Amino acid sequence: MTIPAAELRTRAALLDSQRRVLERIASGAPLEEILETLVRLIEEQAGDMRCAVLLADAGQQRLRFVAAPNIPDDYKLGIEPYLRIAPEMGSCGTAAFLRQPVYTRDTATDPLWENCGQIAVRNGLRAIWSTPILSDASIVLGTFAMYYGEPRLPAEEHIQLIDMATQMARVAIEAKHDDEMLRMVFEGAPEGMLITDLAGVIVRVNPAFAAMLGYAPAELHGKKFAHITQEEDARALMEELLSPGRGEIASDRRYRTKSGVILWGRERSALRRDRAGEPRYVLTRVEKTTEARHDPLERLSRREREVLELVIAGRTSKQIAARLGIAAASVDTYRSRLMLKLSLQDLPALVRFAIRHGIASL
Repeated sequence: MTIPAAELRTRAALLDSQRRVLERIASGAPLEEILETLVRLIEEQAGDMRCAVLLADAGQQRLRFVAAPNIPDDYKLGIEPYLRIAPEMGSCGTAAFLRQPVYTRDTATDPLWENCGQIAVRNGLRAIWSTPILSDASIVLGTFAMYYGEPRLPAEEHIQLIDMATQMARVAIEAKHDDEMLRMVFEGAPEGMLITDLAGVIVRVNPAFAAMLGYAPAELHGKKFAHITQEEDARALMEELLSPGRGEIASDRRYRTKSGVILWGRERSALRRDRAGEPRYVLTRVEKTTEARHDPLERLSRREREVLELVIAGRTSKQIAARLGIAAASVDTYRSRLMLKLSLQDLPALVRFAIRHGIASL
């Protein structure tokens, strides 16, 4: 079956709109800017239609306009008392209350607009269609509204636009909510926390982590993670985090303070992904320890233990790399790390350590 050229162009335009909105989300743009970009892109697809996004307050009681570049100010001001999330509150308040779309064909005659229809009519807004933006838990995040200057109901192409717009608005709103929650937890955490990019460059640290090492938070921004630790391992850490089934890596590490003092920290690193599933950054929590743990094996991550066992078994770096699905250079990095953590100088010392701790036998 051949798809008509006009439909192909519409699909391409919708995909391009999605891409542009996702780019704004990924760039960390303010929510209002992201939603206004979405509104303008949807309006471009529908000619004489105007759009708006309204957000719900924390108490799920009211809505407010957050992105409505082409909606008259007189309308926004006049309709404000009727933006309660309740029945018979025009199209938006009712849609949010019912958690389902409300399509008003004519604001001059629809019973939902009995008390406020004149506000819409005098501003040339006769048809108003509102769709709730719901979270996965069915919490009302807001509504997406479409406005026409003449009485009408939505056609199939309008439903397509509405579906895409509400989906993208939900992604943007929830992404910003997640970011805000992470920021609050991050800044106020009593334990040290830091964020590094995929190349091991420090993007952000919280006050507790900076104080632990004797820095101001801004002093650590942009530094390589290796600058404050005793070993370079950004690539190896990323390979371990990206391996199947890994959610979090825990190990002991030696950190270097601003004054040069070495201290031990128990760290837990997790890879954070964006909503498309792509790796975004590494979030590490660090608890200062006054000394290395009694069991030296507790200092090692799971991958370091795997490398240790295979080294003791006589496997070469190439064989270990093939077995674990990592680069041979990463095997060498892991081996250097575990030797450093265990304070061992050579392979014979490593073998003796393994025998002493039951990893290998005579």
